[in-house]
Amino acid sequence: MKNTFARGGIEFLAVLLGLSGSLSIDSIVKERESKEQNIKILKRLYNNLVADSLDGSWNKNAYKRAIEGSENVIEWCDNNPTFKNVDNNFEKDLSAMLVGIFFVNNEEEYIALKNSGRMDLISNEELVVKLHEYYTNLRFVKQLDQMQINIIYDDIMPFLENHADEYSYNKNIPENKVFGNIPKINLISMPDTKKLRFRASQMLFYQKFSYSRYGSTVSGVTEIRQLLRKELEL
Repeated sequence: MKNTFARGGIEFLAVLLGLSGSLSIDSIVKERESKEQNIKILKRLYNNLVADSLDGSWNKNAYKRAIEGSENVIEWCDNNPTFKNVDNNFEKDLSAMLVGIFFVNNEEEYIALKNSGRMDLISNEELVVKLHEYYTNLRFVKQLDQMQINIIYDDIMPFLENHADEYSYNKNIPENKVFGNIPKINLISMPDTKKLRFRASQMLFYQKFSYSRYGSTVSGVTEIRQLLRKELEL
């Protein structure tokens, strides 16, 4: 009888150990698969951030040109101009003032990383914090972009369309190049300088703010990419 109980106990223990071993192996396999999946997501995220760096730098430089345009328009208005003072350079500055920017980025990989519930698989806590700060900041940057676009197309363009006959981009006319493929406006009559000055000062306020935010965005992307390279040992 004792031998029977002893045998039964040994068999039970063997089954228990076997089950525990299977569960342990299964857990290890799942953990490895999760880490591998996270690495794939982080690599795709890194590639997205490379694109963000390029777009963010372009947008920052576009806002720099926009600031220059708005400041020149304000100075032009302060000099009591007439329509004779409307030349190609002024029209280019006016066009630069009308820069409307969209920051198009891909957040799919970051969302996938958050939704996986395995942010803990990222060994560097600073990287987790920086990613959250970056994508939170982007929402504000996009809101600033959209705010300016609304002002341009809901207010400034209707005001200027009474004084212009064209707003287009032609790469075959180098002297009309504003910045990148930003279109140039062609004035045919004199706009109200007081109203124009106010709108230029309004745009300048937001443009300076956006230029600063894009500077932070580009710096943030550079820092995150460095942290990602360490995480992925690239």
